[in-house]
Amino acid sequence: MSFAVVTDSLAGLPLEEVASRGLVVIPLSYYMNGEEHTCQAPEEYDSAAFFRAMKQRVEVKTSMIPPQRFAEYWEPLLQSDLDILFLSASSGISSSYQSASIAAQQLEESYPERKIRVVDTLSSTLGEGLLVLRAFALREKGMSLDETADTILSLRPYIAHYFTVDDLLYISRGGRVSGAKALLGTVLGIKPLLKGDEHGHIVMNGKVRGRAASIKALAEKFDKIARYPGDQTVFIAHGDCRQDAETLAKLIQEKNPPKKIIITPFDPTNGAHAGPGSLAIFFEGDEHARQH
Repeated sequence: MSFAVVTDSLAGLPLEEVASRGLVVIPLSYYMNGEEHTCQAPEEYDSAAFFRAMKQRVEVKTSMIPPQRFAEYWEPLLQSDLDILFLSASSGISSSYQSASIAAQQLEESYPERKIRVVDTLSSTLGEGLLVLRAFALREKGMSLDETADTILSLRPYIAHYFTVDDLLYISRGGRVSGAKALLGTVLGIKPLLKGDEHGHIVMNGKVRGRAASIKALAEKFDKIARYPGDQTVFIAHGDCRQDAETLAKLIQEKNPPKKIIITPFDPTNGAHAGPGSLAIFFEGDEHARQH
């Protein structure tokens, strides 16, 4: 029996990756000056204008997905006799998993013959996106819903997330570093290196002085821990700094070039927390990818 693969917009996958697979994306809401917006793929919003507005200190807020929104997207699938595999953003930084679990419990009472598996990817942005793409590949190989879900769970420790930010203000607001440390870093030109850890939280992973050094450090992470680099797709996300993203792509091509590199703006929800000038790389690493 077939099943649908569904995710939330925090996965940040480009429209081409979404449309070519028939991926169902449940959008989160974000608010600019109090006005609500939704976005299912990075191409669906003006990312340059979004990050320019953030630089001008326009207020951007995000909110959780209510369980009812999951039901709105899932019910047509269930009514079409499809089971559902939902891959959520990390429960360590988002309420998507919690809301999806509530919706699944409610819908399973109405559709007892259907199955809904909700998987916490312990990832976000294109780390989550990599697991979504892997789910499609596993389904194409003939794996069942449960086999696919269980394999995705086993792959979570291998998904590497590394990023840096240009202005510490935004991660300071999100509680990643204290306001005092954020101010000091901004003044001294200190650039933090952050990562997704084994629990799906964003944590500090070091610091360097200057933008060029931070980009080089991201490339070095790939060189050090990428698993079978020539066989994988690498994602680079950026907060309206395409040139820096291309510089990072060139650096990782030098030693262990991957099969493919896809550069895309951050989705607006993740971008609201990472801020303008943020730069991230996502790939499959070794068994210690979340611990380096």
